Amino acid sequence: MLGYIRPDKAELKIRDYEIYRGVYCSLCNALGRNYTVLGRLLLNYDFTFAALLLLAVSGSPCTFTRKHCPLNPLKKCIFCDKTPVLDRCAHIAVIIAYYKLRDNFKDKGFVKKIVSALVFPSIALMHKKARRLAPGEEAMISENMKQQEIAENKGAGLDEAAHPSANTLGKIFADGFEGEKADAMYETGYYTGRMIYILDAADDLENDIKSGNFNPYKSEFPEINSPEKKKEFIARAEKSVNLTHAALLEAAEKIETRGFGEIIDNIICGGFLNAAGKIYGKYTEEKTDSRSFTVK
Repeated sequence: MLGYIRPDKAELKIRDYEIYRGVYCSLCNALGRNYTVLGRLLLNYDFTFAALLLLAVSGSPCTFTRKHCPLNPLKKCIFCDKTPVLDRCAHIAVIIAYYKLRDNFKDKGFVKKIVSALVFPSIALMHKKARRLAPGEEAMISENMKQQEIAENKGAGLDEAAHPSANTLGKIFADGFEGEKADAMYETGYYTGRMIYILDAADDLENDIKSGNFNPYKSEFPEINSPEKKKEFIARAEKSVNLTHAALLEAAEKIETRGFGEIIDNIICGGFLNAAGKIYGKYTEEKTDSRSFTVK
């Protein structure tokens, strides 16, 4: 999970945005509580979405209290009481970071390898604890990385390359639920994971072409130097995103999201497409300021 899943802030009610920030800060607290201050550096928006969804579907009550931020004592934030869901998301964040760093060593790029080598000892120590506290998640994510490596080594296309990550997130979301609820959570997790993979592949295509690293789009677009090629690529990526987004919307409709429903709807309906739009903008001649908007 790479930080693509953000809310559409302009469309959120102030109260809902405060709650979203509260879950974000609470997850930061869970990382700090379990893995020291270094663990807080692994926080991103994707894990906040996972925490929101799991809290909403599990029905875990969340009592928010306003307290001073541990990293900035002059600032007050709202924090949710300690819950197993937040701790679980913290463990998942550490496990994913560990395997992501290991994967970085296989990529081309001297700087990336040096940075990964510097932080790896600390992440490896955190991972040792996370593996003990969340063995099920460790097994699922470890298997995903093996399947991902197989797909990349054979030069898989987009659908095959996206499946391991999508399947793993589906299993993580469904774990602990039964029946139709488990099925709906698996589908929601699957298409969320697929969306993240597609966005990441589209975002990294230019860099991966230059570096020679694997990217499922490279078989179709070995180079995108011309405006025509970039336009063709955007159309291809947009088609993949729209099909996956439609499937995600259909899956999410089957889930009862108590307490956080409007925030989750905002992220799924608007946040995903906003992230996609920013990536498309990298490949267009016309650059727009995302802070500007028009009132009619």
